[in-house]
Amino acid sequence: MKLAKESGSARSGFKDWYMQRLSAVVLAVLLPLPFVILILVYTGAVDQLGLLDLVDNIFSRLLHTILIIALMIHAYMGLKVIIEDYVSVIGWRVSLIGAMLVLMSGFGLWWMAIIWAWGG
Repeated sequence: MKLAKESGSARSGFKDWYMQRLSAVVLAVLLPLPFVILILVYTGAVDQLGLLDLVDNIFSRLLHTILIIALMIHAYMGLKVIIEDYVSVIGWRVSLIGAMLVLMSGFGLWWMAIIWAWGG
């Protein structure tokens, strides 16, 4: 029997697996809603004022915030596992995961700033 070259951390990975599955369920529920809005706008069922009424309320903003958080968690967990599996040099691994966190955090904050500034 061969021994593992690098055994990794002592964690089982269950928390990462659970968080990614939980975020996938949230995404499966919330992600179709923006596409429904796009279809309504494209077909002409909703005009510009109707669209503003639809997206410019606290309930819509909260749903968008939950969607952003779930998307960031899901993407982070998936990319982290890929980086851990395929990048063998620890320095590169830490640097890539750090850069990924900075970029994702910036994108998430930018997206939330837009969403919460809709009402002016």
